[in-house]
Amino acid sequence: MLTMDYDDFVALVRETLREASRSQDKRLRAFSNSITRSIMAIYSNRTPELEYFEITGDDLVVQPNTLGDEFYEINAGNFPLAFDPDSIDTEMYEDGIDPFITVVLEIDRDAHGFNVSASDKNITGTSELGIHIAIETPLNFSRNKLGMLRNEIANAVRHELEHVTQGDASDQPGRAFARDGKYYEFLHTPSEVESGYAKYLLEPHEIPAHIRGYAQNAKGMKELKQDIESFLTGYVDHDRVTLKEKEIIFNTWIDWAKNNINRKGY
Repeated sequence: MLTMDYDDFVALVRETLREASRSQDKRLRAFSNSITRSIMAIYSNRTPELEYFEITGDDLVVQPNTLGDEFYEINAGNFPLAFDPDSIDTEMYEDGIDPFITVVLEIDRDAHGFNVSASDKNITGTSELGIHIAIETPLNFSRNKLGMLRNEIANAVRHELEHVTQGDASDQPGRAFARDGKYYEFLHTPSEVESGYAKYLLEPHEIPAHIRGYAQNAKGMKELKQDIESFLTGYVDHDRVTLKEKEIIFNTWIDWAKNNINRKGY
C-alpha cells in the first residue's frame, strides 16, 4: 500500500484548495459577465440574454439614494456558489436559502454627470438574494464611452456579488464556502489609518469586494495594480485619504490579491 508523506499531503491539500478557489472565481466571473451584458443591452435598448421586465419606483420596498427615471428587474438565475449550511439561520431559512437572485437596474439618462453605484441587497423584496445597480449618464453621453460604462458596471456587479457571498459580514443570509480563515487575513487593519474613507477601504468585507471588482476587468496583476493605483490616486486628489494611507491600502489590497486570486496572470 502506497503512503503519502506529510509534505506531499500538505501540497495536495493546497492544490485542492487552489483548484476550488479557481472554480469559484470562474463561476462568479461568468455569472457577473452575464449580468453585465444584460445591463448593457437594456441601457442600449437591445434585447438582453436574461429575462427582465420594467418596474416603477412604487415596486421598491427600499428607496435608493439615486433618482433614476427607469427601473428594471432582471432575473439573473441561481447564484452559482453553494452556501455553507453552518452559516445559515435555520429558524429564519427553514428550507435553506433560495439561490435565485434578482438585479434591479436603475437608469437616469439626464444626470449632471457620469456615475455607476450599487448595493448588495434586493430592493424589491421579490427574492432573498439581490443587487441594485444605478447608472447615471448625461444626455450627451457619447457612444464612445460605452466601453468605460461597461467596465464600471462589471466592476460594480462583481463587487456586490462578492458581498453576497460574505454572510453575516455583509448582512447576507448565508456565507459561501471559503469565506473565512485566509479570506480575512490582511496586512493592515482600519485601526492603522485615520480618515473615514481609509478605514472604509480597509474594512475586512470591503477589501475582497473591491479587489474582485477590479480583477473582473484586469487581465493580470500588472493591470490590476494600475487600476487600483488610479482609483486610490483619485481619493488622494480629493483629499479623502493621505498619501501614507494610500500606500497602506494599496499594499494591503495587492497582498490579498496575490494570496487569493488563483488565475493565470496573477
